[in-house]
Amino acid sequence: MATYAREQNWILDCRMSYTGQVPDGTGADGVLCGHVPRADVTGLVRGLSVPVVGLGICGNGVPSCVSCCDESIGRAAARHLLDRGYRSLAFCRQRDTEQEALRLKGFQAQVEAAGERFVSLAPPDGAPASGSAASMREWIAPMLSTLRVPIAVMVGDDLDAISLVDALVGCGYSVPEQVAVISAGNDPILCDVAPVAVSSVDVRSRDVGYEGARLLDQLIDGRPRPAQPVLVEPGPVHTRVSTDIMALPNLHAARALRFIWTRYRSPINVDSVSAHVPVTRRRLQTLFHDHLGRTMQEEIARVRIADACLMLKKSKMRIREIATLTGFKSSLHFHRTSQSVLEMGPKAFRETGSIPDFGVLPAQVGDQLPVA
Repeated sequence: MATYAREQNWILDCRMSYTGQVPDGTGADGVLCGHVPRADVTGLVRGLSVPVVGLGICGNGVPSCVSCCDESIGRAAARHLLDRGYRSLAFCRQRDTEQEALRLKGFQAQVEAAGERFVSLAPPDGAPASGSAASMREWIAPMLSTLRVPIAVMVGDDLDAISLVDALVGCGYSVPEQVAVISAGNDPILCDVAPVAVSSVDVRSRDVGYEGARLLDQLIDGRPRPAQPVLVEPGPVHTRVSTDIMALPNLHAARALRFIWTRYRSPINVDSVSAHVPVTRRRLQTLFHDHLGRTMQEEIARVRIADACLMLKKSKMRIREIATLTGFKSSLHFHRTSQSVLEMGPKAFRETGSIPDFGVLPAQVGDQLPVA
């Protein structure tokens, strides 16, 4: 929004974003409105004689709006979870809004199209819809007790995700090992400070604001308003801890996988993974292979070499430096693993190789690449 305003030399009055006080609209050529659920805002915009464009939420007396496509948001969240092997997926309803209903619709459609189980979680009649984690625990605990873990849950937005994660932890569930959680909004202030950092769909707020400003400009110029809301497709899912795993029915195997995914850049091996899980090494080896289809050592090598491949192709770092950053004991160890997995050494791969499809990888893979 501000970017478009600069490009068009607009005077943009955005004081309400800081004060919360509704402006009177006097002297404005048009209004961009992101607070349409508020009754005082609705009353104002209905009485204005200038064009108004709603941002993010449609309806409530605002005839034109630009929003991220809520059904697509739900579908994107479901695909993210399905890719991780979840077969039981739930949507946790917190707010009785059209936005949440559309996200649920897209989520459910994607889950059922994949032939997997969809579950709706909602507070019973009389329970607070968007209450504290403590109140949520009271109604969600008995519902979850009827479901077999691992399960994955989507909640409509990042703010409600904090309460959900807090409630799950309070109920004794491990997130993400037993219950994975995903939301929408990708607000780092909310997602990164949750009890467990929350994965979230990017709703492309900047693009919504820009397209909203563009539409307002067109309406000010006298062009007809669109018959339907302008919908912006969502961006990618930003993976954080709450879904940074594969769906494994055994908690010991899941915890071993989490240990590998979070520590592979350190000099870990099968012994250090086994020391982190309260079963024997032999038993853990069996559980891990039975549920993931590969050994712990193979998984360590897989995620290390995947990280290294990105660095080889997308940076100018020296091979020795890449080996150190991705957890290999030495350049020789890196070379041998590369030969085993890629059928060529790191130097040859950098020059002629193509990055293979490694499947689902830890969120931190690639995060050490130089910023363009």
